Amino acid sequence: MIATGTAVALCALAVSPGAEERANLQIVPAMQTECDRLAGSPYDQQRNSEFAPVGIDEIDGSAVNACRTAYEATGNPRFAYQLGRALNKTQQADEAMNAYDAAVQAGYPAAKVNFGMLMGRLGDERAEFQLYSEAAQSGNVLAAYNLGVAYRDGLGTQPDVQKALQWFEKAAGEGDDTAAFNIGVIYDEGQLLPQDDQTAIAWYDLAAQRGNTDAMINLGLMYEAGEGVAANAVKAAELYREAAENGDTFGAYKFLQMQELGVVPAPVDPSTPEGVNSLVLKPGDLKQPTVTAGKEI
Repeated sequence: MIATGTAVALCALAVSPGAEERANLQIVPAMQTECDRLAGSPYDQQRNSEFAPVGIDEIDGSAVNACRTAYEATGNPRFAYQLGRALNKTQQADEAMNAYDAAVQAGYPAAKVNFGMLMGRLGDERAEFQLYSEAAQSGNVLAAYNLGVAYRDGLGTQPDVQKALQWFEKAAGEGDDTAAFNIGVIYDEGQLLPQDDQTAIAWYDLAAQRGNTDAMINLGLMYEAGEGVAANAVKAAELYREAAENGDTFGAYKFLQMQELGVVPAPVDPSTPEGVNSLVLKPGDLKQPTVTAGKEI
């Protein structure tokens, strides 16, 4: 009985984790949490929804270590994708490519969007198009938007305005304001399809309601000129003001112009700039928006 008890005790001692192993068991879950908290994408349907999404410009540098530790310990492609985002933010492009590629090999849709964008920058538009297609078929909203751009501009495929509209509408239906804006541009410009001002206005209005400043500007210009709608300078000024309050310098210029024309009241005290008047216009700021390109997440 004594011998048996000793053997059991030794066995238990042998499998008990040491201090270093216990520390790792505590660190890894913490790093997973930190990676999700610091680098989860707003366009990743598979992100950890316990935490608020983080725009790529807002990623903290400490996310690199957290996500690297989380991925190396688990092999979870979400952490590889988020590591790629963090590396991309810290200007480590080669390592970011490797991290995205690891997530892509595991079939992670959001990673395909960013990896596709990088492949396009390297000149491989066919690979870019293929990656967007795969991610869009998986239901990724930004992939649908980028696929719309690819079909519109002929990136890695033949231009096809109907397919471009199909994918833009898919993205817009999921809430993407830029996709709605681009549909408006297609009907407004009349280059890829016959011009249709009423349809353009409807899509611009939807995008503007979602906060798209480019749509506010273009819709304001249509109201100001009476293009496809009864001219309404006050409505145009309201749209310019809203765009300006969102930081758009062209909107600020147009709103100030409307004040000078007497369409809307000028500031009571012009020497005290506030609101849109506090925006400083610089050379090159007065550029009317047209279409937008693909974006990464």
